Amino acid sequence: MNIAIVGGGPGGLYFAALMKQRNPAHNITLWERNAASDTFGFGVVFSDETLGGIGTAEPVVAGYMSSRFARWTDVDIHFKDQTKTVGAQGFAGIGRKDLLELLQRRALELSVEIRFSTAAPPVEDLAATYDLVVAADGANSQIRATYAEEFRTALDVRPNKYMWLGTDQPLKAFTFFVKETEWGVMQIHAYPYSDQGSTFVVEMTPGAWHAAGFDQAADRVFAPGVSDEDAVTKIRAIFADELGGHQVLTNNSKWLNFTTVRNKNWRKGNVVLLGDAAHTAHFSIGFGTKLAMEDALELADCLRERTGVDAALEAYEARRRPVVEATQRAAQASMEWFENIDKYKNQHLEQFSINLLTRSRPHRL
Repeated sequence: MNIAIVGGGPGGLYFAALMKQRNPAHNITLWERNAASDTFGFGVVFSDETLGGIGTAEPVVAGYMSSRFARWTDVDIHFKDQTKTVGAQGFAGIGRKDLLELLQRRALELSVEIRFSTAAPPVEDLAATYDLVVAADGANSQIRATYAEEFRTALDVRPNKYMWLGTDQPLKAFTFFVKETEWGVMQIHAYPYSDQGSTFVVEMTPGAWHAAGFDQAADRVFAPGVSDEDAVTKIRAIFADELGGHQVLTNNSKWLNFTTVRNKNWRKGNVVLLGDAAHTAHFSIGFGTKLAMEDALELADCLRERTGVDAALEAYEARRRPVVEATQRAAQASMEWFENIDKYKNQHLEQFSINLLTRSRPHRL
């Protein structure tokens, strides 16, 4: 089978490796517009359940990953100068750069052709030339935009402001810093990805964002890779106590509004959406990379089990859509909870913690 993959993130690379491992005769070409070493973001997180599936499907990739993991089971909630620690299921974090390097290595070992720093040909040309075209080109997918009417794409841009950052503070748990400032409530979503650092995402309502003066650069256009250093300086000051002398790290860090991506259809002919191109889930549940790699595994399984690309793509969407939609419902509830965090700011620690921990469920105290 001749396969074209557009996008060299975890989902696209993992799918390429799976297909080549299962049948070396597949001819697979992957286009990635960025250089091999270009990585935006800090760490990604997986549940133990997801890691079990990855390990069964591709033991070499699983072995590479396990050597780099930071593992934890607790959730720490910092609120009103108090801390609540709650045990949870097992999680593992890994640096996004490390993960991409490992997946790139495995794909190249298996003779996948990867064209870094290269824009893919028009999707119409790929669809006419290849048996299968996988759109793994992210939340801002150009392939999805080209066929938006056929995919019946819906984009829901949310009001809260957030910024991806990192810190050299090696946290030991999923950590929420919820802080009432003179401008309003602000929160940090943080988790470790190595023994040297953690992902550190700051989020706040638009009211708090405007009141704190973060809107002063609202009209400024930042070049790719350039961070909003003025905003970062202020964030360092606001969360100085929480950082405890550790640094805030930047990587293409600027204010964003989260966009929930949904598509009524995930395929058009021999073109199929995978990962963030098909669906996004709010970062407060932390499973974007997990979903993309699980998509890749399911798509590879369906192509092995079914005769013909059309039947395989139909099975892929039928199997993955219920799982993804359930995750998106949980993510929607979590996202809306943080958008309305002012409702909970006067609660005592125990009640606040229960509400935070059960935010993705239909009933909260």
